[in-house]
Amino acid sequence: MKACYNISMFILLAWLVLAVFAPVLPLHPDQIFLDKILLSPDWQQWLGYDDLGRSISARLIMGARTSLTVAIIVVAISFFLGTFLGLMGAWLGGFWDKCLIIIVDLFIAFPGILLAIALAGLLGPGLINAVIALSIVSWVGFARLARVQTLTIKNRDHVNAAQALGTPNFLIAIKHILPLIMAPLIIEATFAFAGVVIAEAGLSFLGLGVQPPDASWGSMIRDGTRYMLIAPHMVLAPGFAILSLVLCINLLGDTLRDKMDIREQPTA
Repeated sequence: MKACYNISMFILLAWLVLAVFAPVLPLHPDQIFLDKILLSPDWQQWLGYDDLGRSISARLIMGARTSLTVAIIVVAISFFLGTFLGLMGAWLGGFWDKCLIIIVDLFIAFPGILLAIALAGLLGPGLINAVIALSIVSWVGFARLARVQTLTIKNRDHVNAAQALGTPNFLIAIKHILPLIMAPLIIEATFAFAGVVIAEAGLSFLGLGVQPPDASWGSMIRDGTRYMLIAPHMVLAPGFAILSLVLCINLLGDTLRDKMDIREQPTA
């Protein structure tokens, strides 16, 4: 298990470093070589060229920057918004909690990816609109989890003691409840990160995400589907990129869940 964790961290860090330093690397993702159209991988270009003669490896790195940027922004927005709404709804209770439940149930009634596609279609294609659509869909999981965790903690002795001392409700929620529910929320964030990577690739595949000539793993797969029989590397390269990133994130999430679950810790 430790070996899988180390490998996953290495792959994640490799993708992160490539994404961060992509602008300063000697990459030319949009440069066209007419004499290298659909050229298979070789010792000079390990991943070959696409239907326009562009370097797939260069576009793959720029696509990693796109996917990780979208995932980080969406998960950050969803984390803070969902946690705040879930915590406040459970803490205030009554009318506010019922409103939160109704809104969450409405979002859950629709499959997340279909709702994101519908929202992206209404907003129009583009990176910013894809981020907005995915953020609107992704906060629900954090809100549900934060609400449930808050309900299990809000009546504990230290919370009652803080109320008896006249501590404002907002400070109680932030100082006495939020730190205790962070562990499951962090674990949820790792799995949400993997889900957003797949969702962004799906939106780009449908033409609702990043627009040409900018690179995205989803759009690379879409372009490669027309040449699968003569140039399968156009689909395999971004496909394996998505697989490696999502798999490593999920393995990291499983490891964090095992380490943070006190019920599975050995007793003395």
